[in-house]
Amino acid sequence: MQAQTCTNNKQLKPVCKKTAKPRAQGQSEKTQWSYWMQAIEPTDPDIEQAFPGYHPLWVQQSQKLTVGPVNLKHLRRHCLNVTQAQVAAYLRVKLRKYQAWERGDQPAPFMAFELLRLVYTSTAYRLSHAIWDGWHFGKDGCLVSPNVGRQEVGPEDFTALVFLRGELETHRLENARYKADMAALEAENIRLRQAFRENAITNELEAMQTRLGDLLASIQTAQVIPFPTRQARMEAAA
Repeated sequence: MQAQTCTNNKQLKPVCKKTAKPRAQGQSEKTQWSYWMQAIEPTDPDIEQAFPGYHPLWVQQSQKLTVGPVNLKHLRRHCLNVTQAQVAAYLRVKLRKYQAWERGDQPAPFMAFELLRLVYTSTAYRLSHAIWDGWHFGKDGCLVSPNVGRQEVGPEDFTALVFLRGELETHRLENARYKADMAALEAENIRLRQAFRENAITNELEAMQTRLGDLLASIQTAQVIPFPTRQARMEAAA
């Protein structure tokens, strides 16, 4: 378990603090350097005997934390974020037994503690979130999606994703520019249509003025027939 990624890491009790570079007998210089850089003090003589010289990383990190009720509880609650009942069910032990481990009434087995630590550092745990429901790693190491026909995603796809994001940003900027150009063209079109309508009204008014002028001219040149009034009819009758 990478203790640095846990919440409230001050509750964890590391085997040692990063003080001086250990000088264990039989370890290679690179292994000693790795222990020192991770602030791990190798204290198990069986490991020293079983792994002379080179210590694999998983062996080194198995000695990072002491097995005890405080670290066990912190690992369950703040790192794995599960209940006592869930841990007990996963470890195939009775709930009362696991609770006794956390209380310190019984010593917690190293295998149980180490198993929980390995779960926390595993890729399976990193995918243990509702948003990754159904996702898993295939035999070829590809990330398998439960959607879109169980599409597999490999390392090359993640590499291409960086370039796709760059292209997407380029397209986004181009789209914004095209939208601005279209808005300007639409405004120009509205202006031209308005000007066209205004010009059409002007032409119609000019035509009406011409017709009125022709009408007035025809009235002035036409023969005027006087309309007989009542007085004129009376005079004619007399």
